[in-house]
Amino acid sequence: MANNRTNMVSLLDFGKWMGGTESNIIELGDGFVELTEDWAPNVEEKQYVNMKTASNTLTRYAFSMSPERDHLSDEAQGYIDEAFRRFPTGKDAQTEYYRFYKTDSVTGGGYKAIKIPVVVAPSSTGGSGGEALTSSIQITGNGDVVEGTMTITEGKWSFTEGESKPAAL
Repeated sequence: MANNRTNMVSLLDFGKWMGGTESNIIELGDGFVELTEDWAPNVEEKQYVNMKTASNTLTRYAFSMSPERDHLSDEAQGYIDEAFRRFPTGKDAQTEYYRFYKTDSVTGGGYKAIKIPVVVAPSSTGGSGGEALTSSIQITGNGDVVEGTMTITEGKWSFTEGESKPAAL
């Protein structure tokens, strides 16, 4: 049986966004109705004269996502609202995105995870009359994926780079 979407946990370091210096990693969960990572694999095709079919090489990935959320009165929305006032650019738009699966627990606690440097931009805000107010942000990859372990201690998420060992089954 396939796992449902609750198995995949997506997080964003809002604290390092918009020039912040203190990490504040928040789960992208409440208020979001869909979070889908698009990795946009780039495959280059080359047809050699002595081959009947083309040769393909996967050269890179271009990560992006455009999560939309209902406008909730919470910490994540406070950061998003501030972005719609400041419209960050350059280094102020940079932060880190994290993802892990709850089924990927590791020895010693936590989860096998990835970290991706990203740029985050406010994308759209509003809604139709009588409907919920929504806000969207654009998250775009800005560097190489780093593997590590994501843990939560006293309500705060943290990421440690490096290889992690799967927990015994």
